[in-house]
Amino acid sequence: MSKATEVEQVPPPVETSSGDFVYYVRQGNSGSLLYCRRSAVSESVAREQVLVDTEDLAKVHGFILRHLVVSDDHHFIGCLASKSDDSDKGAETSCLIIYSLNDTGETRHLETLENVFNFVFGLNGTLFYTVLNEKLRAWRVYGHQIGKYRSEDACVYTETNDECFVDITRTKDKRFHIVNSSALDSSELYIFDSKHDFWTAAPAEDDDRQTQTSAPLSLVRPRQKGVEYFVDHHDGEFVILTNSPKVDKDSKKQITDPLPFRLVRAPTSHPSSKHWTDLLRVADDERIEDVEIFKDFIMITIKRKGYPAVLIYDRNRQSFSELSLPYEGLCTVRPDSNPQFDASTIRLCFSSPVHLDSVVRYDMRSLKQIQSWSSTPLHIDPSQYKIQRVNARNENTNVPMTVIRHKHTTPSEE
Repeated sequence: MSKATEVEQVPPPVETSSGDFVYYVRQGNSGSLLYCRRSAVSESVAREQVLVDTEDLAKVHGFILRHLVVSDDHHFIGCLASKSDDSDKGAETSCLIIYSLNDTGETRHLETLENVFNFVFGLNGTLFYTVLNEKLRAWRVYGHQIGKYRSEDACVYTETNDECFVDITRTKDKRFHIVNSSALDSSELYIFDSKHDFWTAAPAEDDDRQTQTSAPLSLVRPRQKGVEYFVDHHDGEFVILTNSPKVDKDSKKQITDPLPFRLVRAPTSHPSSKHWTDLLRVADDERIEDVEIFKDFIMITIKRKGYPAVLIYDRNRQSFSELSLPYEGLCTVRPDSNPQFDASTIRLCFSSPVHLDSVVRYDMRSLKQIQSWSSTPLHIDPSQYKIQRVNARNENTNVPMTVIRHKHTTPSEE
C-alpha cells in the first residue's frame, strides 16, 4: 500500500465516550490492533489502558478477534473470536470469551461460550447471543447471566424457517434489544426492553415458537415477501427504514416489484406498522442508502440521479438540511464509524477517481466541515485533473458516466 499511495494525513482513531472513560482502537508497533481506553474525567490521570492486544490473543490463545464490546457498566469485555487454524466451516463459528475489567484496566478471564455467532451485552451482568444450527444458519437467541452455568440460559427466540437468518442487535440509545429474522427478500423484527429479566419466567427450550416469541417480545411488522425494514430508537420514538407499501392492506401479498425505501417513525409504546407515519419520502430520482441515529440528529445518505448527498435531520428544529460535499460531489460517500449516540459531529469517508479515501468531520449543527484527512495516489496531483459526469445516450436510456481528463486537454481530445 505504501508504494501505491502517499498518505498526507492520517485520521485519529474514532473515540467513544462512555461514563468515566474514552474508548478507542489504535495500531500497535507490530501492526496488531490495540483496544484501549483512557480516563475522561481528568487529563492528569488520562493514562492509556490497553485492554486487549489482538497479537497476544492470537499468540497466547490461538484466536483471531472478530468483534469486541465493553459492557455499559465497564465491568466486562466480550471478545467474539475464531480459532486461527479453523477450516472454512470453522470460520462460520466463533466462541465468546468474557473477561472481567476493573478500574485500572486489568482483565481476568471469566468464561468462554462455544458456538456463538454474534452477541450484545444486556444490563446487570447479562448478554444475549445467537447460535448456528447444523446448516450454519443463526436460528436461536439466548440470554446468558455472566458467571452462571450455560444450562441456565434463557431461550429468547427460535426461528423455525430455514430460509431465515437470525441476529441480535441493540438500539443505539441502548433502550431496546432487537431480534432480526431476515431472508434474502424480507425481514421480521421483534423488540424487547433492555431492562426485562428473562430469568424470572424463561420459556423452556423445547417450547414452540409461538410461546418463545410471546411477551416481552413485540412484533414490529409481520414478514412479507419483498418487504424489508430496519429499526432504531430515537428519544421517545422508533425510527424505521422500510420499503413497505404506504398502506398495509394485505401483508401476506408478495411484493414482486420492490418499492423505494422511506423513513418512518412510530411511538415507543406502539411500534407496529399501523402506527407508522412518514418522516422522509425521497423523490423518484432518489434512493436512501443508509441511516444513522443520534440523540439530536438523524443522518441519511442518499443517491440523487446517481450523485451522493447527505441529509441531516435536526430533531429540535424538525427540519432537514444538506451537507456540502467535497470534490463537487463527484465522489463516493460512506459513513465512518460514528458510535457515539449523543455526538453532534460525524465522520464521513470520501473517494474520487483522483483521490483515495479521505475522512471529513462535520458539525451537524452548523453543517460545516471541522477537520479533514486525505490521501492521494502517488505522483498524481489531483488539481491537474478534471472530473465530469456525463450522460451517454443508449437507445432510449441515459447512461451516467464519469470522465477524467487532464485540465490542459481540450474537449476534442477527450
